[in-house]
Amino acid sequence: MYVHLELKWLDHPFSFNSFKIRDQKQLDTLLSLGLRDVIYVPEKSDVAPLPPKESPVPMAESSPMLEVDQLALADKKRRIARVSKEREAIQRCEKKFVGVISSVKNLMRNLMARPEESIQAADVLIKEMVESLLADRNIAVHLMNDKIAGEDVYYHSLNVAVLAMMLGREAGLPPEEVSLLGMGALFHDVGKSRIPDKVLLKTEPLNHAERALYRLHCHMGEEIAKQLGLAPRAIDIIVQHHETMNGKGYPQGLQGGKISRLARIVAIVNAYDNYCNRTNPNDSLTPHEALALMYSRERELYDSKLLKLFIKCMGVYPPGSIVQLSNEAVGMVVSINAKQALSPSVLIYDPTVPKEEAIIYDLTEDPDITIVESIRPNLLLREIYDYLSPRKRMTYYFDERTDGAKANR
Repeated sequence: MYVHLELKWLDHPFSFNSFKIRDQKQLDTLLSLGLRDVIYVPEKSDVAPLPPKESPVPMAESSPMLEVDQLALADKKRRIARVSKEREAIQRCEKKFVGVISSVKNLMRNLMARPEESIQAADVLIKEMVESLLADRNIAVHLMNDKIAGEDVYYHSLNVAVLAMMLGREAGLPPEEVSLLGMGALFHDVGKSRIPDKVLLKTEPLNHAERALYRLHCHMGEEIAKQLGLAPRAIDIIVQHHETMNGKGYPQGLQGGKISRLARIVAIVNAYDNYCNRTNPNDSLTPHEALALMYSRERELYDSKLLKLFIKCMGVYPPGSIVQLSNEAVGMVVSINAKQALSPSVLIYDPTVPKEEAIIYDLTEDPDITIVESIRPNLLLREIYDYLSPRKRMTYYFDERTDGAKANR
């Protein structure tokens, strides 16, 4: 039987206000709440309730939660504590992201004026990130808040670097290769500094001449990278990140194994980020749509093993996806663990909980609750949209697992 409790989330021991009663233990816990009324939802129930008895059982006059199943209550308290730690982890990650993006902006702006200093700063930054990524810990990938994320090229460069290094880590690359991957990914679009903004920022499709000019950014990037003294394998990424496995990419039309493995990694991540963060946000795909498109219709463009590994790392519903759960709840995926990406952490819409205290539900805690589908943000009811605040830009950063929080943050 499917029921709904008209209580605040903190006033009962269940994971959700709406759920299906599956066993006697749940029923006993429900009865212990002392509620006079419980809303029965017939269209979501497998069985109908029994007819009421002539003499109803008197309900307890004590306040709710007074005699509730203590194990269930203790579990709820642990979950509340984990939600608090999850929120702290996201805030910690956002603070770290602000520092890193500030460093990226500074070194990129000074790249031509103080090249040696900028490249050295980038090298230090990437090596620090690699050290965190390759430490013997689970890594959680978090969705950043729009208030600290941005639309310019610096955020795209960092986004691609973060996701590329994560994918390289999962592919088993040694530290020195992950560092090369990070440097190449961070500077993969450096050639765009020589492309006019009217081409880069155009929201309509490029004409033939504009497209030809745009494609020069790979060779322009190669020239700049050589002047800066970047390593040859990092330069390969800059030149080849638009090459495709079927030989129909640019600038050289390389095919298959002739494309460097590091460039193949960046090609996947760069395409994903471009789909999610188009110049006009209204044209952007959801993270779920981007992965689905890349896998179902563009698979021949990418290294198939690396693409499958990327999807495994990000999950079918990456951070930023608006999702409906199997219990009808609606939420937004806010973080994943690369080792358990199919069971992400989801921020749940619940009008009984203040927005700033919104529940972050860890799907590993309940195997009966799964993601059913992805929802486009523009299809949400206004009150749900305002509560979840879907991101206009998908920006990610990572944080190492701590002992006090679940791995799949």
